[in-house]
Amino acid sequence: MKTFTLSEARSAAQSGGVLNANLKPTGSSFAIEFETRNGVAVLIASVSKEVRHFTNPIKAFEIIRDLGLEGGRFSLAEWRPNDREFERASRPDRALALREAHEAADIKRTLEAAIKQANDPNTVWIDHDELFDKLEARYAD
Repeated sequence: MKTFTLSEARSAAQSGGVLNANLKPTGSSFAIEFETRNGVAVLIASVSKEVRHFTNPIKAFEIIRDLGLEGGRFSLAEWRPNDREFERASRPDRALALREAHEAADIKRTLEAAIKQANDPNTVWIDHDELFDKLEARYAD
């Protein structure tokens, strides 16, 4: 089966190569199939090159309209909206990335607070030797 990215589909539609678009249900989502002069093509994601799925059919209709296509077909016979929870993939890599981003944000806030305190004219500065003398006296007991 032939595949189109969104930009390829736009070019094909503008040149008259796409006759119409069909909304095809696959589980709880929809895919866009194009009827072209040379057969059928399916819309894929530009980066992953996998079939682009839409959980909201309105978004798919908006893309079809933006391509300048006015006709097509849709079927709800194989649409299973209740299967959405089963199809959702686990993303432990994304959870780790978010956790690291939150930790980095905490470090940044701490650093910004220290910089703000250092720039404050009312901050009392203690000499290095004096600080360590006080610490040694505190922990000598």
